[in-house]
Amino acid sequence: MNTAQVSIELILAGILALSAFVLPFWKGQGIDPAFLQNEALIGFLGLAYLLGVVFDKLADTMLTPAEHLLRIKQGAKYLDEHPNFKGSDPFPQNDLEFSLKKAKDGRLDWMNSLKSRIRTSRELAILGLPAVMGLTTYMGVTKNCVANQPACATGWVYLPVVLNMIFFIAAIYLDSKTSDEDSTDKSVSPKLKTHQLSHDRKTRERQLQQTKRQVHSASIPYYLLLANSILTTGTIAAFNFDNSTIVLVAVGGAMISLLALWSCLRITRTYLKFVAREMASLPKK
Repeated sequence: MNTAQVSIELILAGILALSAFVLPFWKGQGIDPAFLQNEALIGFLGLAYLLGVVFDKLADTMLTPAEHLLRIKQGAKYLDEHPNFKGSDPFPQNDLEFSLKKAKDGRLDWMNSLKSRIRTSRELAILGLPAVMGLTTYMGVTKNCVANQPACATGWVYLPVVLNMIFFIAAIYLDSKTSDEDSTDKSVSPKLKTHQLSHDRKTRERQLQQTKRQVHSASIPYYLLLANSILTTGTIAAFNFDNSTIVLVAVGGAMISLLALWSCLRITRTYLKFVAREMASLPKK
């Protein structure tokens, strides 16, 4: 994956983060178009890039539980299709990716293309709704804030923005309490790994059900982020129903963000299936 492509993805994440967590506090004033020209534009893109590095990883952390479930399902599917498999791991993703990175026939380019699409859709899926909330908050409330306006005077309008940041912090905390794929740390909560999948179908189904419950529990911060962003955006749009621009941004932005989540999970599933095809090339263990 080339550096320019990664930089663009990080700048996109940074712009979404600025819209979600900075724009709502741009109180009582519009944005001067001259601000996004010449030296100011360079500074803006630099700030967006720096924030993008952080929020790209936060977006990854938010969707890690869902991606883990897809990984487990891929390993379980391989065992379903190969009941006589005697290996130790039905989906050793690290080994498979390492093998693909040595390919000279275009498979590596395709793998990198899928990973780039996953990153972009993931950023929009996680940061899209908070960004839409921040934009509608700015357009519908804080842009025209004056001293005698109750909503701005109380400061309650900023509470949903703070809550979204708390949900990100909660996701970090929960992630720190679970083990990585190759972790041997006994101090963190165990997480089913692909090499622990049972060869017995009924036992494997129970493992999948348990993993789904763990994934839903670990995804609570993301569910709350979605609920908070949608509820706040909908409320602001309802109070500004006569402003077609705010309503369009609210409805269109929410739909695009949710479609991005669907796209991210679909592309991730495609990526895992593609990587799994390399199983035939691995030496038998």
